[in-house]
Order: sequence, then C-alpha cells, then structure tokens
Amino acid sequence: MQKKIIALAIAAAISAPAFADTSNVTVYGKADLSYDSIKTGTATNGTAGTTSNRVSSNTTLIGLKGSEDLGDGLSAIWQVESLILVGNTAGVAATTTAASNAQIGNRNTFLGLSSASAGTVVMGRHDTPYKISTRAYDVFGDGIADSRALTGGGVAAAASFDGRQDQVVAYISPKLGGVATLAVGYVNLAPLDNVATQAKNSAVSVAGMFDIGSGFGAALAYEAHDFGAASVTAATKETATKIGASYTMDAINVNFAYEKTSDNLTALTAANKNGHSDYYLSGKYSLTANDAIKLAYTKANTINGLTGTDAKQVTIGYDHVLSKRTSVYALYTKLSNGTAASYVLGSGTSSVGGATTIAGAGASPSALAFGMKHTF
Repeated sequence: MQKKIIALAIAAAISAPAFADTSNVTVYGKADLSYDSIKTGTATNGTAGTTSNRVSSNTTLIGLKGSEDLGDGLSAIWQVESLILVGNTAGVAATTTAASNAQIGNRNTFLGLSSASAGTVVMGRHDTPYKISTRAYDVFGDGIADSRALTGGGVAAAASFDGRQDQVVAYISPKLGGVATLAVGYVNLAPLDNVATQAKNSAVSVAGMFDIGSGFGAALAYEAHDFGAASVTAATKETATKIGASYTMDAINVNFAYEKTSDNLTALTAANKNGHSDYYLSGKYSLTANDAIKLAYTKANTINGLTGTDAKQVTIGYDHVLSKRTSVYALYTKLSNGTAASYVLGSGTSSVGGATTIAGAGASPSALAFGMKHTF
C-alpha cells in the first residue's frame, strides 16, 4: 500500500503543470569567497584603528535565465539573479539593508524582447548603461578592492551613478557597423528624501561602447538624476559624464576611465555641493596561461574644491587559474583619505566594505585578501 502511495505521488509531481517544461531555463552563478584581514586606519580626530579578520562573500550570486523563440528573429528573454551572503555578513555596506539583501531577484532581474538585428529591450531591475560602459575595466571588480569605492559618485552623490536601479526600462543596440554598441535607459528613482509630494524623480542614462580594432576599445557615458523641486535638500538635478579607453594585446591589458560629476545641491551658500572628478587606471599582465599580476590606481579629487576631501586607492593582486571555472587570488589594497574624506573600501553595493572598514574621516583603511572563485 505504501509503495502505491509513493508511486502515485511521483506521478502527480511529474504531471504537475507548474513543472511541465524547464527546457528554456539556464542555472548559473558565481561563488567568490575570500579571507580578509582589514585595518581601519586612524581617523583625523585621533580615533584609533582596529584590525579584524573575516570571511567575505564578495559578489557571490545565483541566477536563472531563459529565452523563447517568437519567430522572425525575435525572442522573449528573462532573468532572475540574486546575491547570496556567505560567511560574515557584518561587512554589508551601510547603503544596503538586510531586507533587500535577502530578497530573491535583488540583482539584475528583468523581462524583455531581443532581436539580433534590432537590439534588446528590457524592463525591471538592471544595471544602468552608465555603469555597464566601463565595468569591465575594473580588474578588481565586485570585491573589497572595487574601484567604486571612489568612482560612480560613491559618498559624493545624492544617488549612485555606477548603480543598479529598481525600475529600469533600457534598450541596448546590436553592434552597429561592427564597431559601436549603444545603450539608453530610463529610471523611476525613489524620492531623494522620501518626500511623497515630489513631482518628479527620474534618471536618464546613455552610453556608447566602441570596439575600435587592433586591441583598442573606448566608452562614453552620461547620466542625469532629476529629483524634483520639492526635495527638502533643494536638489533638482545631478549629472555625471564618463570617458574610458582600453587596450589589450597578447599578455597585456590596460584600462583608463575619467569621470566628472556636477549638481545644483548647495553646501551652505555654495552650489555644486558634491561636484568633483575622479579617474581610474588598471593593468593586467599574464605571466603564463594560468598566472597574472594586476595593478590598479584610483584617484578622487576634492569635492567642490574643499580641502581634504580627496582620496586615492592603490591595489596589487595575483591570480592563478586552477581550471576553466575555478581560480584563486591574493590582493592588497590601501585607500588613503584626505583629512576630511570618509571613503570606505568596497563597492558600496557588494557584501564587503562599508562603514566597518574605516575608523572615521581622514583614515586610510587597508585590506589583505586571499580568495577563491568558481563560476557555473
């Protein structure tokens, strides 16, 4: 009798409509764990620094994606991607919340249409074109040495420029003339100060990525945030412009990006409260097919010309490939803040970095990390 009940249960499960067809579903992901030793540095006011050790999950994720052929070269596409926090989650950046980090689909999650000849349209949660344009330039991306510690607005913006937004409608073109890929996105932004009466809160993001040939690539991007006149900070708009270039030849890869932001927020009586510029330079040299050394330098210039608000970061690392999907790495990074700057290690959105990496304004936090990465 028991065997009959089990057989009936199995048959019912197999025939259930909800699980009838999974042929268009691909499961993918990345596990990136590191053991980090972090020194918070000593603040300008004398607050003593500390040293702590922890396991960081960096940007460990899992996703589901798929497509359906609609005919005439058109496909329906979808994706659900989620961040997974492993080990010590105390390092989650202050700009994120435990609730949002626990949500399914908290990374790029969307539904859209794609055509090889006409391009792709998606809607949902997605990286902005501005972010996409130069993300590949960051040789230490998605970990504690991520360049977004100092770029993309960081602490010097009302809303992140190098970010992933919740309500995005975006178009990405096919490669035009075999050279240029264009992207444009429109975002419904949350009210800057949670003021429900704000008439307009939106962003427009555009980018062009160029494959020039002979190993040269380039990028140009622009993003504008419109917060509406009702904001209690008197903000109505902030903008960012970015240019980038890359070169790859044999064992060498070099990348450079320059960014400038401006706004009409006010600091006392001065306009352009968060306006500043920054740049990023990175390089990778492959010693063998399995071994590479990496270097990166990032510089954020003073905010609105205020003395001591600048910062710089230097990182050196070594990668060793174990297999097609698995590698190990080591890196050392140091972020040196000006006397009045409070930049922190990490990307601001990854599961490492945040307030726990700095003793206070003017501190120079550093980290030594040993990690392993596996993709599937």
